[in-house]
Amino acid sequence: MTSTNSTVELIRALNGSGQFADDNITLLTPIGSSKINDTYMADTTNGCRYFVKHHIADTDMDQQSCIKMFEAEVAGLSALQQTGAFRVPQTLGIVPVSDGAFLVTEYIQLQPLSDQKKFGQALAAMHLAKGPDRFGFHIDNYIGTTPQLNSWKESWLDFLYMRLKFQFDQAPFPEEAQRQAEQLLANLPTFFQDIPNIVPSIIHGDLWSGNCAADENGEPVVYDPAVYWGHNESELGIMRLFGRFSDELYEAYHAYIPKAPGFDKRAPIYELYHLVNHLNMFGVAYLGRCTHLLQIISDQLAQDMANK
Repeated sequence: MTSTNSTVELIRALNGSGQFADDNITLLTPIGSSKINDTYMADTTNGCRYFVKHHIADTDMDQQSCIKMFEAEVAGLSALQQTGAFRVPQTLGIVPVSDGAFLVTEYIQLQPLSDQKKFGQALAAMHLAKGPDRFGFHIDNYIGTTPQLNSWKESWLDFLYMRLKFQFDQAPFPEEAQRQAEQLLANLPTFFQDIPNIVPSIIHGDLWSGNCAADENGEPVVYDPAVYWGHNESELGIMRLFGRFSDELYEAYHAYIPKAPGFDKRAPIYELYHLVNHLNMFGVAYLGRCTHLLQIISDQLAQDMANK
């Protein structure tokens, strides 16, 4: 996603926002561009440096929706920060502009994540942080560009059903995959019979390898969240799909939060949520992986029913 505005125009919009008090941005250096956001490093006259994320309004997301998306991200960053488990970027503010909105945060000089054991321990600490006794979040947010519903539910199964159905209803599934998706929704409790009491954990929600790193001191950092209070296992779905995480990380994590009975049966469900989201965002290139997981889940259901 590339802005139609020049860098000069972007700097003028940021300096006119009042976010930087008596300081002014003098240099805006592009860091990256994706389907979702453009990102910049902003340097100021006082020698400060900030991270700037720019989302451009389009037919799918008007300016007000851009602002709401960033408001939800700020709420998520704040919730993660309160656990004290990870370093999380401090937010400065949200700046509306003519073609969308900016999110401005502190700039962290990121390094590759080298100490995966420390990351696994921090992730467990985050998931063990005390929170509400229900599932959801106080604000809906986005997973990529897909709206993510966070309505509070007393039951994890009710919350998971809501989340999966929202994705399935948008997916271009062939007939057999659609049947299997409906079968999964109808039989969700089968996968949770061995763990009747799920304690809500705060979930980053989009924790692939591109949304975590280490800071200049080697401390783990997380960012770009899609936060909610949910089942800790749900965090691991996207990590397995789109992460370059080592066995050492998972061993450190499970030393604090052991695998619950039925863990391996539920894992494909949590992976499926993110794969169907990618199918809905990026198209049929992800359809084969979705139908493969649906078949694995369907086979597991058939086996469980045969063993009753």
